[in-house]
Amino acid sequence: MTSTQKKHVQYWLWSGIIMISLMILIGGITRLTDSGLSMSDWNLVMGSVPPLNDHEWQQTFERYKQFPQYQQLNAGMSLDEFKSIFFWEYLHRLIGRLIGIVFIIPFGYFWKKGYFNSDFLKRMFILMGLGALQGTMGWIMVKSGLVDIPYVSHYRLAMHFMLAFILIGFCLWYTLDLRKKTIQIFQESSLKRWLYIAGFLFIIQLIYGAFTAGLDAGYLYNTFPKMAGQWIPPTFSALDPFLINLVENPGTVQWIHRVNGTLLLLAVIVFWWKAAVKQSNIWLRTMSSTLLTIILLQYLVGVLTLIYSVPILLGIIHQGIAILFWIIFLSIVHRL
Repeated sequence: MTSTQKKHVQYWLWSGIIMISLMILIGGITRLTDSGLSMSDWNLVMGSVPPLNDHEWQQTFERYKQFPQYQQLNAGMSLDEFKSIFFWEYLHRLIGRLIGIVFIIPFGYFWKKGYFNSDFLKRMFILMGLGALQGTMGWIMVKSGLVDIPYVSHYRLAMHFMLAFILIGFCLWYTLDLRKKTIQIFQESSLKRWLYIAGFLFIIQLIYGAFTAGLDAGYLYNTFPKMAGQWIPPTFSALDPFLINLVENPGTVQWIHRVNGTLLLLAVIVFWWKAAVKQSNIWLRTMSSTLLTIILLQYLVGVLTLIYSVPILLGIIHQGIAILFWIIFLSIVHRL
């Protein structure tokens, strides 16, 4: 691949990262506004056109009334209120379609022009497969809320959320491979270990962030650092058997999200100390300081999001900072 071809592919992959990031943020708004079940069908082509007149809007609204979310939660909703939630789910799906176009058409062009060797072509097929899986998972998630119970499983929500971060990770890693640079670590064998610990805790934090959103756990115990005046919530072991509390009890899930977030902050602080204080490489010192700044900001925003009972703006900023952390983290891992 020539240097010009590499630049073209890098721009393409970065456009994917940006669009997937936007998709995550719109998805967060869709979740916080309970808009995800407002579109009850899946039409890949015609579904890209919204209702265009009063008659079409009324037909779409009447169809929505046939499903559990309206019948059990939103009975009596006005057409204008329906249009509001429809907008976010429509926008979420529209961006998903645009991502498909942005990935597939340039991929076909680059492939035809011989940009990819066999190894990189395999990587691109993995990327396309993950994209298709993400679209399928999105529809499975919505479909599950259209039957009997008008809620999306928090397990499916977590899978959908994590697939988006995995896609960003693959795009970024492939981009960095095209301009591969490494740095020498001097006399510090535990540096990578603390970076990987932070990465592991971050992945757990993402999963429990999705669980917290899916179970509406952020609306409980809106004080910090204690929960209802206690360090462990009074509902910590309310479910039986006990282990189910760790993934299905909203209070316990929020507690784990808090504790794991604190552990993540501490791990990043240790990594920063070993990288920024003990290493001489300017790039590593700058990036580790950036990572620390991001996680401190994320922690603060997380606390504020909790205290103010998850306002949409703070919730989306919280997600956006997580994306930024992931990008900086992977950039450091790749360079090391």
